[in-house]
Amino acid sequence: MRGKKLWNAVMAGMLCVSMLAGCGAKTENAPSEPAASEAAQTGEQESTEKAVEESAEAAGETPSWKKDTSPITIDWFVAYDWYGKVFDPVNNMADKKLQTETGITINVITGNADKLNALIVSGELPDVVTFDAVASQRLQMEDSGMVLDLEELSEKYAPDLNVPQSQKDWYRNDDGKWYSLVSFYYGPERCTDEFGGFLVTHNSNFVRTDLLEQIGMSMEDLKTKEGFYEALKKVKDEKLQYDGMDVIPLTGVYATNMAQQFGAQLEDKEGNLQDIKLQPEYLEALKFYNRLYREGLITTDEFTQDQTQRDQKVASGQVFMAQGWMTVKQPRSALYSSDPNAKMLYCGSITTGDSGNQHYLSSINAAGWTTTMITKSAEHPDRIISLFSYLTQEEAALDEEYGCGCYDIVDGKAIRKEEAVKEYEDDYNAAYNKYNMNLSFAMDYTIIQKYENLNVENELEKDRINMERDKDAQLYDDKCFSDINPMAGTDLAAIKASIDEYWKSAEPQMIMASSEEECEKLYQQAIDQIKSMGFDQLYEFQNEKFHKNKQKLGIDFAWPSLQ
Repeated sequence: MRGKKLWNAVMAGMLCVSMLAGCGAKTENAPSEPAASEAAQTGEQESTEKAVEESAEAAGETPSWKKDTSPITIDWFVAYDWYGKVFDPVNNMADKKLQTETGITINVITGNADKLNALIVSGELPDVVTFDAVASQRLQMEDSGMVLDLEELSEKYAPDLNVPQSQKDWYRNDDGKWYSLVSFYYGPERCTDEFGGFLVTHNSNFVRTDLLEQIGMSMEDLKTKEGFYEALKKVKDEKLQYDGMDVIPLTGVYATNMAQQFGAQLEDKEGNLQDIKLQPEYLEALKFYNRLYREGLITTDEFTQDQTQRDQKVASGQVFMAQGWMTVKQPRSALYSSDPNAKMLYCGSITTGDSGNQHYLSSINAAGWTTTMITKSAEHPDRIISLFSYLTQEEAALDEEYGCGCYDIVDGKAIRKEEAVKEYEDDYNAAYNKYNMNLSFAMDYTIIQKYENLNVENELEKDRINMERDKDAQLYDDKCFSDINPMAGTDLAAIKASIDEYWKSAEPQMIMASSEEECEKLYQQAIDQIKSMGFDQLYEFQNEKFHKNKQKLGIDFAWPSLQ
């Protein structure tokens, strides 16, 4: 989630920007974390606490975090030097609630990966550590006995820990133990209609509906390869302008995304991994972009501009179509605010390419974002695991997403309070710092999806909901395919880095080639080059890891059409 809400919370405090969608609050023109009056906060807190307590009483148990609320302080190291949380139970209602419920005060210590490495080498680790789940330090700490088995601790002290079994199994060490609590993990048992969670992709296309109407085409036309091309061509041929500026037909050029839309498959019939760059649909995507470039439907700026420059073009209304949710998320809101008729809306994706294969789009990092671990240095592991239990409850997730006391649960949906919205609109930073915990390292976003209110008025919010819940967008769980890379610092990791860097510079040259034949020639040369750089050796490692990932899940095939 999938950058994450926490990052945006920090950025909101620093830069007054909105929260990131998908893994955090998702409103675009409305505040994402509204605050409430203290009276409203108290009422909501009491109602949600009552529900949790009634559930616990029905089970005949007191919640684990309430069994011992004597005051203690834990040191929690977060390996992100941009993270600016200060635990403040005096002025922050969420922190106050956590401290009251658990008796725990959190001393947040921040740093970076280098500082984490220094702590590991020194052996002087704090009670809790948080860092990227994909980082090599995770296995390093697990294999060297520096961290505690969370499963054993939870069974003994916190049986109400609310973590999907699939997360425990996915992150289970070879020694059979589970050490890593992972945030923003999408478990298959929760990505169901019954629970209410679902996978999300950022591989989506967007179009200015007002301009689409001007050229006499529909969103349905954009779901075919030829219709997509014809729409862009009409924009150029008809010399469309907006606010006195020539309209750019397309921005956001991502060959991997387009190859997926064209039906690229990442697993063969024998169950082996297929690198997407070697698939015919990838070359098809390059040739398609090359055609667009040669006909002036993609500008040279596409390969030199940064995200800020692209955002400015979308926000100013210069762009007709865009690929990728993150290409449009923020700037389309700015455009809509200045001109409500200028709507950049979701138009689905191309259903297939020349092969006719059903497309499957990658989910956003379903394996999660951060890992949080209890170290062997911890003085109170029993209390910390109960804190983890508190943080993994649905109530804590909703408080993190909407603000402590800033919502009501109505018919199973989280409804923001009007007074909360107003207070938040008046001063976002003050409200966030007063009502939000900014501690989403145990967040399960499927809980937010479960409680999300679908009855919204804002048109961009409606569109975002339609995008995320589009049944026509066939997604695949990316876990088996994403967790396949070699450990940092190894020879294979160096090979991968070199190949990635080379491909990043070579791909624009293919797209800007003078002809389709030249594009294919440059592509073949690039393939030969990465082979000479050690691609086959890297692939053997990745394929072996891919098979091990499938074994973890007990499946023979990970690709949907082969299952």
